[in-house]
Order: sequence, then structure tokens, then C-alpha cells
Amino acid sequence: MTPLYAGMPLWSWIAAGFAVVVLLVLVFSVAAASRKRSRWDHAFDIRMADARWFADSLTLAVADRTKGTPELVRTWTDGVPRMSTLSQQLFELSTVAPTDKRAIQPRYVANAVDSLRQALDADVRLRTQGFAPGQDSLIAESAMVVSSRRRDLDDVLARYHG
Repeated sequence: MTPLYAGMPLWSWIAAGFAVVVLLVLVFSVAAASRKRSRWDHAFDIRMADARWFADSLTLAVADRTKGTPELVRTWTDGVPRMSTLSQQLFELSTVAPTDKRAIQPRYVANAVDSLRQALDADVRLRTQGFAPGQDSLIAESAMVVSSRRRDLDDVLARYHG
């Protein structure tokens, strides 16, 4: 005969204890995953703000056709390291994302940032390395490419940051 404790058999107490332990493990696992997601979301929000600064501030400052060569070069030279770091941080975020869906988001942002950075770099080189016949049309075309890539980054930022 099975001994009774407080009117219940021993096996039911063991099963209840096991259920409580499983429930506690589950609660702690969900809380840990939630904290990890929250930290990742915060890091992604910071990178999104940097990408927004790139699109709205640095790009417009570099694309400004009224700037002289020294000011243009200084503005771009000051901004390039920050954009390289941003791209690297976005790719790193994609490798530690809590879900596959979240891993895709920083990759798209990084690709749009890199694309705009390349267009701006080409634009700066065209505008600062002397002039040749027909270069004005190339510079005008470069401005359109920069504008298009900026819109692409804006679209990606809107898609992932509502």
C-alpha cells in the first residue's frame, strides 16, 4: 500500500514537485530569452538611429554642392569611419539575433548603408579630383545615384523601424 501524506499518495507529491520545477525552468527560460531580445532590440534601435543620421545628416552634408573641396573632404573623412563601424555592427547584430526574422533586418540595413556609402565615396572622388571635359554630367549623374541610394536606405529604415 502507498503511504499517504496530507491525504495524497507520495507519487502525486513527487509529480507535483516535478511539475513545479519544470514550470520554474520554463519561466526562467522565457525571462532570459525576453531579456536577450530586449538587449538586441535596444542595440538595433541604436544602429537604426545611426543609419538615420547617415541618411539625413551626413549624406545631405556631403551631397551639398555648395561646399568647397576642403570642407567636403573633411566632412566625408570624418563620417566614413562611423559608417564603416555602423556596417560592421549591423552585420554582427545579424549573427546574434534571437530569431531568423530579426537576423535579416540588420543585414538589409547594412547593405543599404554600404550602398549609399559607396555612392557617396564615388561622388566625393568625382567632385574633388579635378575636372575634365564631360565631368559635369558625371557629377550630375552621381548626384542622382546618391539620391536614389538615400531613398533606398530611407525605405529600409521605414520598413524595419516603422
